[in-house]
Amino acid sequence: MEFKEEENQPPLKEAKEQNRVANSVEPLNEEVQPSAVSSSATAVTSTGSARTGALVDHQKYFEDLIEEANAKNPLFQGTDFKEFIDSKIDVEAISDEATRYKTAFNVLKRTGLTKERLVSTAHQYIQLIEDDLKGFVNAYTQQYKKDVDQKELLLQKKAEELQALNEKIRSLNEEIKTFSVDIAQSKEKLNINKESFVMAGENKKKEIQTELQKINQYF
Repeated sequence: MEFKEEENQPPLKEAKEQNRVANSVEPLNEEVQPSAVSSSATAVTSTGSARTGALVDHQKYFEDLIEEANAKNPLFQGTDFKEFIDSKIDVEAISDEATRYKTAFNVLKRTGLTKERLVSTAHQYIQLIEDDLKGFVNAYTQQYKKDVDQKELLLQKKAEELQALNEKIRSLNEEIKTFSVDIAQSKEKLNINKESFVMAGENKKKEIQTELQKINQYF
């Protein structure tokens, strides 16, 4: 049986929001091991594993989204695109793709499935996913501003503070060097002056004592 082209699709109803990601948008936790044996190769492997795990979880999320819509949304009551995909999986042993698709469709024709119904519900499932993606992107944007943009601004501020502190440290080091030179020069000058003064006084004392000895000797 040849499929007829779809002409007028039924209006799409706004998909019911399910499991919105406003509270589930989280950065991947990539633990950095403190061990010295940690390497860039290990980090890359860890990141790859985290991404693979997230992809598997999110694929299941959209599978569950379609499954729930198929079960609860009035748009998808009866046989539709979802049942066709399930039927195609049931006959996946058929190697020829065209035969496989036609067989899956013919199995469901008796339940009232038409090509128009098949195509229209496929578009409705796409719309359901797009609505959910929009909600996710909005939540992601807000979470990104909170977890990344604000922290990057704080990081920039801290970097500027650190630069100011480094400038202050350099300035203080120059002052310390200047004070050290001044102190050394002052010490040397004062010590020379002290030694000279004491020596001159001691010499004068000795001169007087010598004169006293001679006076006592001759008189």
